[in-house]
Amino acid sequence: MECPACKGTFSHVEIDDIQIELCRNGCGGMWFDTFEFRKFDEPHEAAGQALLEVPVNVTAAVDSEQRINCPKCDGVTLMRNYFSVKRQVEIDTCASCAGVWLDAGELKTIHGLFRSDEERREAAREAFDEMFGPELERLRLEREERLAQARRVANMLKFICPSYYLPGDQDGGAF
Repeated sequence: MECPACKGTFSHVEIDDIQIELCRNGCGGMWFDTFEFRKFDEPHEAAGQALLEVPVNVTAAVDSEQRINCPKCDGVTLMRNYFSVKRQVEIDTCASCAGVWLDAGELKTIHGLFRSDEERREAAREAFDEMFGPELERLRLEREERLAQARRVANMLKFICPSYYLPGDQDGGAF
């Protein structure tokens, strides 16, 4: 297979019965087939340690702004998205085969993003608040205003309908 970034030739590396394509003599990128990346993306996963220092040929020309095509699917352009809520690493994924392309050094950066599960949860909370906080605050204020209106109506109805007409509040009534 041909490297989608520098057009070099992939080297096949097998780690824990998973075959990964590396661009060893070129840009240093790596290709993970469907769901393989999940086994290497956490810092505590020992399998990923072997992939942190892939040799890079400094003469390999790679335009990081250029969109690349999937090495497995003909003509499918990889989609760029952030790996985590910290938005420090952009990875390329294929919408057709769900493969993942990492440029040189991205796996090492991914491993350094979070030191603990609590740090990961806190980063997710911050990102959630940043994305949805203003809208949720607007909805909360709107809900409080509706509640205040409902209470005003209920207070008005107290004078129209005395408590002895309410079910359960009288001894021998019709209710």
